[in-house]
Amino acid sequence: MDKVPSRLIVAFAVIVVLAVIAMATYFVLYVPPTPTPVMRIGVLVPLTGEFSSAGVVMENAARLAEKHAREMGYDVEVIIRDCGDKPESAKVAFLALAREGVAAIVGTYSSPQAMAVADLANQTKVVFMASVAAADLEGKVRAGNRYVFRNAYNTSYWGFLAAEFLQATNAKSYCLVGYEPLKTFNEGLFGVVKRLSTAELKGERWVKSPAVSPEDYKKAARELAKVDVEVIILGDPGSGSVDFVKEYRLAGGKATIYSVGGTLALPDLLKELNISGIAFQAAALEQKAKTDLTKKYFEDYRKEYGREANNYAGILTYDAILIIVQAAAKGGDLVLNLERGTFKGAAGFYEFSETHQAKWGSDKLRGTIGIFKDGKIEVIL
Repeated sequence: MDKVPSRLIVAFAVIVVLAVIAMATYFVLYVPPTPTPVMRIGVLVPLTGEFSSAGVVMENAARLAEKHAREMGYDVEVIIRDCGDKPESAKVAFLALAREGVAAIVGTYSSPQAMAVADLANQTKVVFMASVAAADLEGKVRAGNRYVFRNAYNTSYWGFLAAEFLQATNAKSYCLVGYEPLKTFNEGLFGVVKRLSTAELKGERWVKSPAVSPEDYKKAARELAKVDVEVIILGDPGSGSVDFVKEYRLAGGKATIYSVGGTLALPDLLKELNISGIAFQAAALEQKAKTDLTKKYFEDYRKEYGREANNYAGILTYDAILIIVQAAAKGGDLVLNLERGTFKGAAGFYEFSETHQAKWGSDKLRGTIGIFKDGKIEVIL
């Protein structure tokens, strides 16, 4: 056998050495990518109790927000817990979510619940975004609680919209119908209307929950049907408001009913009732798109659940989740990101005040008022 030239042996050795060095360098320098942690967001929803009808739409909207956030490229997991209808049950659900290590918690329905969990947010250092309740959460922030935000209206804006409706329709008189389970919210709203409106207040009536007094709504409706008034402002967003409207019209009442929204703002229900003269506020309506997410929210909700989307508790729960997702994706301090950022939702573009209240009434974020007349919804404001 011929002898292999020494220079070839040297060359081969050099190649082997270089290959070994290259492989060693690769394994030393290569750092496998770290999987992006899943962003977990807790949602407090009243699946049981007084506000369970709202709980259904809030849960549906939360699931839709999770789906849309994933379509946008965010790795998100929404965790839903039943907060019932009492502050105590909301606190239990909040702490359970906090123990699961969520990035933030959104939701609750009533003002007493929101106030209770706001204190827990401060204790646990977990951000709480109130997506429905109109309680004085700004006071909590002024007192040093930096973990509380609200993307929903505050009480002042609820009252502002109702007063704006009275002005826009040139109403000369109105009555107020409050709902006792939401007394804190209703009293605040009514106080703003009384202060802002120049129309004559012709009466204020409070009704009990149908679970406590099933006939109370009907009794109030029959009494008010005898009053010569142009507008009745109805403070109950729940199913009892439907009984009131039916009984009021049957008793001959002619006034326009202005609802704070909820049940009496659902297009399907309004068509089924087919009673003209029902006005309502909404965070957004499909007929008046605020962003590209407005149409997507309403259309996809219809496809997913086979019914029309809720335009307050539902859409604001949806937006609250997307706000948290956008803020958390920036990295760093979530509170600072929320304080400094602008966030897109289905109801508009959100920015927060010094007291962590979404700036409703700004050019970027305004409520909408519609009225059901002659079988269809017309946008007033």
